[in-house]
Amino acid sequence: MTHLPTEFPDFGLTPEQRRHAVRGHYYEWPGMDGERGEIWCYSDRFSYRAGETVALHVSSTAATFGMTIIRDGGSETKVFEKSGIAARWQESPEQCSAEGCGWDASLEFRVENDWPSGAYRVTLTADGRDGKPIQYHHIFIVSPQPGRKPGRVLQVAATGTWLAYNTWGGSNHYQGITGPDRNQYSPIVSAQRPWCRGFVVLPKDAPRVPLEVAVPPKTVPRYPHMEWALATGHSKKYASSGWASYDSHFFRFAERAGYQVDLASQHDLHFSPEILDGYDCAVFIGHDEY
Repeated sequence: MTHLPTEFPDFGLTPEQRRHAVRGHYYEWPGMDGERGEIWCYSDRFSYRAGETVALHVSSTAATFGMTIIRDGGSETKVFEKSGIAARWQESPEQCSAEGCGWDASLEFRVENDWPSGAYRVTLTADGRDGKPIQYHHIFIVSPQPGRKPGRVLQVAATGTWLAYNTWGGSNHYQGITGPDRNQYSPIVSAQRPWCRGFVVLPKDAPRVPLEVAVPPKTVPRYPHMEWALATGHSKKYASSGWASYDSHFFRFAERAGYQVDLASQHDLHFSPEILDGYDCAVFIGHDEY
């Protein structure tokens, strides 16, 4: 029998802050960490095939940054590393979450032929204004090449749901800063913006949506994952979608269990539906809502 704790975790929030964690609208935006400095990025597409070029659009308060790329699967494999990359701050429109950031491309690199299909985690690191490092994590997918893949499984990452819940810039399909009073959700969201904090990486102790507390009847509801998000500066929606909370767990498990797994995005299915023809098995996991 599993014995759950009987008290909610304490993340150092006041009762009013706990209410705001659930009912309030908080999000990441360009300029939010101005005193410390910031670095953000997005790629021109969700996925690429071997031989194609990735364009990274970076905005940073630091003049240079370093970058590493790691394949995030059953084991972690570093495939790219570079330092001293030039950067600059790039202005964003107020409604960048719906319209896109419109930043210039800062760096391009080629997906090498020996990079297996999978998820590739990009980590940008720069010096903050206080002398301490600042970081940002991005992710892109290397899709499989066309053709039959006997014995292999195709996992489809829920990129449509990632987009719907992404809070970066202020608006998603649930809350937002659109409309005359800047308080409405947006039915249209842009892919040309960074992922919110918690969609790519999370600490192991980050609370998940299922409640892991045994409380008596009539207890006032609490939402530990939202309280943790507010207390730590992560997105309110980190536990609702994203690679870190959902897709990554199955992908890592499957590779460690010996399955041969390729990865594609939902956008691959839209633009290249024939990708499914090469597989006898395709899996859709986690919170695949859209």
